[in-house]
Amino acid sequence: MKDSMKMTVGYQFCYMLLMQTVASGVTVVFGLIAFWYFLSVNVAKEALSVIFMIINFAALYMTSKKFAKLDNKSYTPLKPNKIKGVLFGVFIALVTMILTVMFKIIWIKFSNETGLTGVIPIIINAVFYYWTFPFNGILGLNDGRFMWYAVPIMAALPIAATVCGYTAGCRNFDISEKINKFVYEKE
Repeated sequence: MKDSMKMTVGYQFCYMLLMQTVASGVTVVFGLIAFWYFLSVNVAKEALSVIFMIINFAALYMTSKKFAKLDNKSYTPLKPNKIKGVLFGVFIALVTMILTVMFKIIWIKFSNETGLTGVIPIIINAVFYYWTFPFNGILGLNDGRFMWYAVPIMAALPIAATVCGYTAGCRNFDISEKINKFVYEKE
């Protein structure tokens, strides 16, 4: 029983990373196809970044909420643990911070006046851009530099999303039911 529990927890953590990747992919598609013109306009870029961060938050929230509900089922070996909700977000934030450090290192070590040199640094740069695309408007990326306030936001968002989602799943809280109480339909 204990081995199946370890596999399930590992699966959940990997799935959370996958959801972060998918959320980044959705924002890349929206950003490059639907809103490509606005990505060059400063104020619009920040506004789009907020929208993309909400999409990212929602993807992580829904996934961690689903895992909390599954952990509540009697047939699973797992039991709900709010620490796991925190750890989901910390894991994603840790991957983000590792990519951020790697991004800074490659721009310090492998750049010249024309940009990055070498295949591996360019791949790391592309992975960083993809992973952090929801934060693109607030990052203000320019030659390996970014705004100081972007790093705490990139670290805090996945933690907040997974904690809120896991807590909502543990308490069986559904925000759509709460919102529907305020909806008025004319007959």
